[in-house]
Amino acid sequence: MHPYSSHTVNKSVFRRNRKLNPQVALVGAILIFCTFQILVSVHKFYNLEASTMDMGAFEQEFWKISHGDWWAFSTVFQTPAFAADGSVLIYPLAYGFRFLGGVIFLFIIQALGTGLASWGIYRAAILNTLSEWQASAIAVIFLLYPAIIGGSQFDFHPDFIALPFIVWAYVSYMSDRKSLYYVFLLLAALSKNVALISIGGWAIGLIVWKRQRRDGLIALFSSLVFFFVEMDWIIPKYFNGGTEKIDMGLYGYLGHSFTGILIGTIMHFPLVVHHLLQEGPYALWIFGPVLALSLFGSMSVPAMLSLFFLNALSAFPAQQAVNDQYQVILSGWVFLALIEALARFHSKRRLFLFGVGLSTGALEVIFLSSAIIPLLNATNYTRPNIENAVRRIPTTDVVWTQNRLGAWAYRFKTLGIDKQGAPGNFVDSLSLLWRESGTSKAIPTVLLAERPVSPYFADVMAHALQAGYHLTFHQGPVFILSGSQRFPIPAPSSIGLGWQPNGRSWVIPAWTQQISRGQVNWREQTVFVPTKSSGIVFPGIDMQLGPGVYQVAVKISQSSLAPTIHRPLGTLVIDHHKALIQAADSGAHVDITLTQPKLLVLTLTSTGSGAFMIKDFYVKQIAH
Repeated sequence: MHPYSSHTVNKSVFRRNRKLNPQVALVGAILIFCTFQILVSVHKFYNLEASTMDMGAFEQEFWKISHGDWWAFSTVFQTPAFAADGSVLIYPLAYGFRFLGGVIFLFIIQALGTGLASWGIYRAAILNTLSEWQASAIAVIFLLYPAIIGGSQFDFHPDFIALPFIVWAYVSYMSDRKSLYYVFLLLAALSKNVALISIGGWAIGLIVWKRQRRDGLIALFSSLVFFFVEMDWIIPKYFNGGTEKIDMGLYGYLGHSFTGILIGTIMHFPLVVHHLLQEGPYALWIFGPVLALSLFGSMSVPAMLSLFFLNALSAFPAQQAVNDQYQVILSGWVFLALIEALARFHSKRRLFLFGVGLSTGALEVIFLSSAIIPLLNATNYTRPNIENAVRRIPTTDVVWTQNRLGAWAYRFKTLGIDKQGAPGNFVDSLSLLWRESGTSKAIPTVLLAERPVSPYFADVMAHALQAGYHLTFHQGPVFILSGSQRFPIPAPSSIGLGWQPNGRSWVIPAWTQQISRGQVNWREQTVFVPTKSSGIVFPGIDMQLGPGVYQVAVKISQSSLAPTIHRPLGTLVIDHHKALIQAADSGAHVDITLTQPKLLVLTLTSTGSGAFMIKDFYVKQIAH
């Protein structure tokens, strides 16, 4: 044996191990991040922070699909399942949801999509001549990009399924595996319809930067035709009530229909520029972490900009936020463009990569400390009460509830929520749910809620009680109002966020609100404030009122322990106006005059000098 053969073998093994180290480090980082991603999502869901828009809507659709109803009409969004996201892959996911762990399965799928996308970013970097350590570093930075954890903490969305398909389509193209490339592009398009917009942008990049006219034209023609056929013909024609109506509201200032919006973008370019100039903070969150280097990429830049402008031009503020799903697919293109830029700046690649890592890490720390850590520290103890309440409701009943509770009531065929969203778009009408349930005048209906409720929901409850509905369940702050009679449903306000009814007079039952002092008398549906209980009884009820003259009043009744006449019991406060509540009175009121819409906070305090019961708050517009 050669005297140096053992040393030669050991050196060879060392070299192989050294080459594997970046990959091992990346796999470890992916496992840690994906575990954290799952834990955040699970904690949020079981802590009642998940939204019926969209978690509950997906659950309802998955439940219906997996029970044979492939149309899966969502009574939350008033649209069939496919029309919400243009996603075909939700159909196989529905069976995984039903048989493989429910929401846990969905969160694992999201984490798996994140991990596969990160590994794809690593492969894309290698194909762009970055070293293995540099490729691993940029893949880890991708995991730290605020929009990734921000998107995943916003419930479940098929964007995380489209994300790895987009990244691996890029990898396949760069590896000259054209068949696999087209398969991944098709899967991305079938996962989420907005992926088609970025595929069109990618096609332009192929034509301009790569001079690949044939591949570019195929992708461009297919993506744009598929998108406009889907959004301007298939969904409006076959999915009546599809979300294209909502989309028109978000981009309607540019034109009508998606074709009209595209033309309006060109025809009203000064308006587009004016709109984009207001989105500086959004651009900072997207391009700031990567030091705007992605703008110096090549063929991925048009794809990245297409989704950036799509979100920036929307009239929906959530599309410019980093903590929702709208940035997920965009994030993949941001990092593919970043890789291309780093490949171009070869001499300063390490310096730029260090700067990107530092800025991304800093912004991620800010985002985690301001948004994620407070979420993980919060604990809601009412989930068992909600589960008990849901089990008591017959599955055939119409259920109308709050956004934070609907995710636990997805098994009901007809489910609507007080979404507190944009008037005319995102506020469900209970009367609409009744129409969908049949023509009978008597339809078993349940109002499921956890205190506090919005002024709009409170007024609906006041109408329900007047129509003969009864309190059939209460446990902690969770309660159920049940009945079968239809009753007039107040319209949502045309101002603010739909928090209050649109009418000259509305009622807020006091027991439906948050209570700091006192306790709910469920039998009489009042709030009892005992003697010697001084301080704030209601910490605040938000009301956004339009211009006009209003009278805000509270109705009370005195208990047998009430003190002598004219002794002050408490104070009604709204804005800077106050009214003293006397023992001899049946309530108090405040008159306010507004010249423009204003958000006001209503509170009530107790002096502790006597016991009394609070029945209802009233808001009445006495002049316009």
